[in-house]
Amino acid sequence: MAKFHIRARTIDLLGRQQIANISTAISELFKNAHDAYATTAEVDYFRDDGLLVLRDDGLGMTKQDFEDRWLTLGTDSKVGSFSGLKRPPVDSAQDIRPLLGEKGIGRLAIAVIGRQVLVLTRAKVDGKAEDSITAAYIHWGLFELPGIDLDEIVIPLETFRADTLPNLEDVQEMVSKARDSLDSLASRIDEKVAKSIRNDMDAFKVDPRDASTYLGQPSFDLNGSGTHFYILPADEIIQDDIDDRDESTKATRFEKNLIGFTNTMTPEFRKPKIITRFRDHIDEGEPLERVGEKAFFSPEEFKQVDHHIRGRFDEFGQFRGKVGVYQTLPSEYVLNWSNTDGKPTSCGPFDFSIAVIQPTPTDSLVDPTEHAKIRRKLERHGGVYIYKDGVRVQPYGGPDFDFLDVERRRNLRAATAYYSFRNIMGAVELTSRDNPNLVEKAGREGFREDKAYRQFRSILINFFIQSAADFFRENGKYSEEWTEKRYELQRLDEVRKKREKQSKGKKDRFGEQLEKFFKVIDSGQLPKTISDTVAGFEADVLSEINSKKNPQAKALAIGRLEAEAKLHLDQLRKEHAISKPRGVGLNTELRNNWEAYQTEMGRLTNDLVLPAEKTIENIVTTTVKKNKLNLEPGLRLNAAVQKHTKETLSTMKTLRTQTEETLTDLTRTVRDTTKNSFRNVSKVVDEVLAELEAVKGKKQAEFDFSKQREAFETLVADAFEEESEKLRKIYSQLDAVLSSTQSSGSDMVEVTEALEEEVVALRERQEVDFELAQIGMALNTINHEFGKTAGSLRDGLRRMKSWAHANPDMKRLYDDMRVNFDHLDSYLALFNPLDRKLQSTAVDIKGSDIFRFVSDLFEKRLKRHNVRLVADEGFKAHTLHGFHADFYPVFVNLIDNAIYWASSARNDAGIIELIEDYGDLCVRDNGRGVSSIDVRNIFELSFTRKPGGRGMGLHISRQALGRLGYELNIDPPTPNSGACFRISKMSQ
Repeated sequence: MAKFHIRARTIDLLGRQQIANISTAISELFKNAHDAYATTAEVDYFRDDGLLVLRDDGLGMTKQDFEDRWLTLGTDSKVGSFSGLKRPPVDSAQDIRPLLGEKGIGRLAIAVIGRQVLVLTRAKVDGKAEDSITAAYIHWGLFELPGIDLDEIVIPLETFRADTLPNLEDVQEMVSKARDSLDSLASRIDEKVAKSIRNDMDAFKVDPRDASTYLGQPSFDLNGSGTHFYILPADEIIQDDIDDRDESTKATRFEKNLIGFTNTMTPEFRKPKIITRFRDHIDEGEPLERVGEKAFFSPEEFKQVDHHIRGRFDEFGQFRGKVGVYQTLPSEYVLNWSNTDGKPTSCGPFDFSIAVIQPTPTDSLVDPTEHAKIRRKLERHGGVYIYKDGVRVQPYGGPDFDFLDVERRRNLRAATAYYSFRNIMGAVELTSRDNPNLVEKAGREGFREDKAYRQFRSILINFFIQSAADFFRENGKYSEEWTEKRYELQRLDEVRKKREKQSKGKKDRFGEQLEKFFKVIDSGQLPKTISDTVAGFEADVLSEINSKKNPQAKALAIGRLEAEAKLHLDQLRKEHAISKPRGVGLNTELRNNWEAYQTEMGRLTNDLVLPAEKTIENIVTTTVKKNKLNLEPGLRLNAAVQKHTKETLSTMKTLRTQTEETLTDLTRTVRDTTKNSFRNVSKVVDEVLAELEAVKGKKQAEFDFSKQREAFETLVADAFEEESEKLRKIYSQLDAVLSSTQSSGSDMVEVTEALEEEVVALRERQEVDFELAQIGMALNTINHEFGKTAGSLRDGLRRMKSWAHANPDMKRLYDDMRVNFDHLDSYLALFNPLDRKLQSTAVDIKGSDIFRFVSDLFEKRLKRHNVRLVADEGFKAHTLHGFHADFYPVFVNLIDNAIYWASSARNDAGIIELIEDYGDLCVRDNGRGVSSIDVRNIFELSFTRKPGGRGMGLHISRQALGRLGYELNIDPPTPNSGACFRISKMSQ
């Protein structure tokens, strides 16, 4: 009797050669995890090692199941046969899941991903995980060998205790058994092929026990179950699949096939039975999530966009649901499908939910920054995804598969075809119970294109065409909200842009004036100019006294010189007087610059101009008295006061003229506008009345009363609405002006200014928050990598401690190492428990310790930049109480900045001094110093004058010291004297 012989190559033919690509293979494995009742299936791909690890937390397999099911092709347990294996186990704690895999070859998809795999599986039976883990090693190249029967290939199979994962040695022992099997067949295998397989086996360095320390969940810890695959080396084409993007906005084929495996985007969606993720470990930093909730649309993004449509198509193709336009309260919407013949559709009823964003930011309620982010995501993943029993049906979803002709209609008639896959995200929810006739093709290429599919497609196409016409088209049946809100948003955007343009011009001029003022202040010329004015006046008075004029002429001349000198001083002050523009909101930098200007201007007036005026007056008084000249005090006072009164009256006269001229222009404009508005409405009314006369003679049979009445009323109403809106705006503005002039409260300009400053501050805060978020991600990476070695370093330092205490020379080295490590560990402590610090209690920190630490830290850099670092005895003796990691980073930052400025602003040697000054600790350098304009901004986040600087150090240092009860300030700038930062104890 003859028998079939099954060659090993059958595995290759049924598996690897039937799977289109790697992403399809991973999708098949995700589906197997779904069938195993996993709630999570995750892939970690380590590029540098070529290792791909796929783990799930499903029911796993016993050793018997692994042999009878996983290592058996075409198992019939999933198709419900009455003979053979019983159906796979189910998780009684979860709802029954429809099976996605029925061909029994899904596991062979692994061969597409890589030639070798280590399989670990731990079964859960009756809610309890088994005490053992089953492990198997497979080299798929063995199944490509010609002339070898399937039963000749040995698959090493071992069991391990559940609390002890196999290590590298255990895996190597399994690989050795597979190599022995290969050697037994060596005489029948091509030597080159055998050598290639042996080289693969030698390179299979997989250590699950070590990997468990950094992979995280899902794992076999405690009661964990599931199946894990360690594939090495993963096929290099996986990198090409991931990175193969023609444009940055386009999704790769890899992402298209795996994104949105389950529906995690729609709010209040049915909780997915399984969540899938794919993390790409490009380097040692934080991995990129290529597939998962972060990469796909989130419920928050779904809710955030402008329009929402949710409902259900019944068994006759009729849609019943709700439509919310521009975030308004959703209204009921019913849409019929015209192709129904009164019979239930073959496709069956299904749920439908989409969210739509306005394509342009000016038409959208979404914040412009968020709008740009969502639009970028839609460019890659936007579209309508189809889910059956909670799992995505390929290839639906994504802009590249236009099965509903959405993009084709958009290209043909963009004005009326509102929808685009690039502005919608949504899902169609199918079930095996309601939609049994929508059957997927064997190759995961979508549904069979039979009657059920054609009806399903026709129903959705009809919906997109008709709902666009009803809601998102001018004069649509229900488009009032969309039209009105869109017009309002566009109008507000025009107003905002006009306002911003006006404000920008004023702010730019204001900023230029401030910068010009501070350049003069920093130059140190003003004190010299004022002292030269006084000295010149004194010389002129002496010259007059020594002249041969008569006493009366001398007195008049001295009075004239006094008036001229005072006028010169007053002109000097006016030359630098700056007015803050009204009604313009200032950003933080400009506001701080304005406050700094007011301080400097007050100092200029009170410390320089007024004392100079008094000096001039004293010179005159003394000279007149000494020389017995007749210069009446009354005349001098009258001259001084007359000057100020004339200036005051002149300024008021100018303001009155400007106000009256503006009022005249406003009155004329308002009158013209009201007159034109009344004329426009009257014209429409006259036209309607004329039309009424024309229809009087028409007969009832040829006259549609309702239609004609509605047309006339609409004409009048539209004209009235447009013109009355103009007059209401004018009235509300004039009323606000009148109210503000009658009360002592804030006027409209001040209110606008306050609101604009608040908006500017919020925008700045948003940018800062984004910057901090980016920094937070970077710190996450640091934390991730540092955490791997921190433990061993900490243990080493602890062991070194006893040796250090016994060896004085080593103790100094140990103390420095501990402080440096503590410094690094303090950053880790931002997101880890505080007890990770080596220094568990606060200590007294001497200034000499700080000086020694920073001297050693910056030793090479100080030499390179020819800068000396010195400390006085007061600083060295000063004591701070706290943690090294709290104070040391502050001094590191201050000295780091000081080295740059001391070296870059001078040709000779720079110097940085650490001094104590009346109980304060100061860091002083001899660089170019800090400009007066920057004294307030220098501590703001993101403000920096240092090329390549991030503007974070001083801000963070000040905040950190503030929490410890200290203040960090800068001494008032003095021209050409460097900068001095001062650390002071806060007053109680």
